[in-house]
Amino acid sequence: MIKKTANQLTINKNASIKETMKLVDEIGLGIAFIINKDKSLLGVVTDGDIRRAILKGVNIKKPIEEITNKKSIVVNEKFKEKEILKLKNDREVKKRTAIGDSLKVPILDQMGRVKDIIYIYTGKERNKSKVKRGGIKKVLVIGGAGYLGSVICRKALIHGYKIKVLDNLTYSDDGIKGLYPNKNFSFLRGDIRNISNIVEAIKDVDAVIHLAAIVGDPACAVDPKQTLEINYLATKMIVETCKCFQINRFIFSSTCSVYGESSTPNTKLTEESPLNPVSLYAETKIKCEQSILEAVDENFSPTILRMATLYGYSPNMRFDLAINLLTGKALFDKKIPIFGGSQWRPWLDVEDAAEAYINCLETPIEKVKGEIFNVLSENYKIIEVGKIINSVCPEAKMEISRKITDKRNYNVSFNKISQLLNYQPRKKIADGVTEIKDAIKKGIIKNYQNPKYRTSLPQI
Repeated sequence: MIKKTANQLTINKNASIKETMKLVDEIGLGIAFIINKDKSLLGVVTDGDIRRAILKGVNIKKPIEEITNKKSIVVNEKFKEKEILKLKNDREVKKRTAIGDSLKVPILDQMGRVKDIIYIYTGKERNKSKVKRGGIKKVLVIGGAGYLGSVICRKALIHGYKIKVLDNLTYSDDGIKGLYPNKNFSFLRGDIRNISNIVEAIKDVDAVIHLAAIVGDPACAVDPKQTLEINYLATKMIVETCKCFQINRFIFSSTCSVYGESSTPNTKLTEESPLNPVSLYAETKIKCEQSILEAVDENFSPTILRMATLYGYSPNMRFDLAINLLTGKALFDKKIPIFGGSQWRPWLDVEDAAEAYINCLETPIEKVKGEIFNVLSENYKIIEVGKIINSVCPEAKMEISRKITDKRNYNVSFNKISQLLNYQPRKKIADGVTEIKDAIKKGIIKNYQNPKYRTSLPQI
């Protein structure tokens, strides 16, 4: 029993649906107890009840009493264990709970007031130390079939979430086809510019992770109009749709490329440092960040993650990322070409990147609401990265050119996410290079130049 949450979960029947949803999100249990003027229990409302009502066109300014379940399951304060056992075997209770989930049942005193709360588990109970997800049960990963998304999906499923992916499969479904048999995984093929696809994807989820974008300046430059539509305008539409359906937990994937060409590359940049983008890709991400933060209100609680340059093995592999590309060249071509070499970059293994998103899902919403976090594990100059790759692939030869093909040059701090969210990446560059090397040795990757391994022209 959790006595301190009993009163926190109660709200007057005249409160609005929107006010109730705010309470549900803040407490994180996915439920609220609706009380009468005399504080006696009127009924129960879940976050699912609220979203189903919104889908039916109910105005969120209406009193919560209008959608309250007044025939909710309750127990008297003098309940006995046999009553709880009977509840566990009740057909209706089993229908409303899943393995690892619980039914939150109010305990009422003689006046019908909520005195406490008890959790009824009908299946195998999960390890509580691993399940911190509160009321979040189902997560939509937009762009979930991609390089990072396919890793996030796997980690989220392990953490006990149900996952829905919305993706247009531009780069195949290699990253997620192994997940199709999982009963907690579902897939919707669609275009993020299509409002019908977005509504269909969002309508039954509790949180959204938005990864989809045209990535990298070369790819964005091919069709600037399409880039603006996909990277910026679609994001604005997704945000407004989330707000409409009271999906208040929203995590957006931005990039450290927004720092661009720093005037002080040897100084670590924080989330408050000036932005100096050198690409259309970074510019669209900045516009997205601004529009997302402008959308913050008493309920909508987005988080923005500025991702470092990723590396490492993924079920949907990419070889247009610097470390992955150089590793491919080292193993197949026996050379490691370095252009310039003095440019600073922040780096992050794709497994650690995925953990950052899980971390955000499981952090109390008030800690991440409207926040921007740099996400990385270490900063290295390009030349230093080449040397690390060479240490894992000693048969390759480093080839250094003074020509600089990418002007980005920045050194980034991740103190904020480390301190506020206790985020600690585990992997180093050598670990990621070794994993890719092993995948190539096993024949999982046969040709790093295969077009399916690229979302844009390679950049180093």
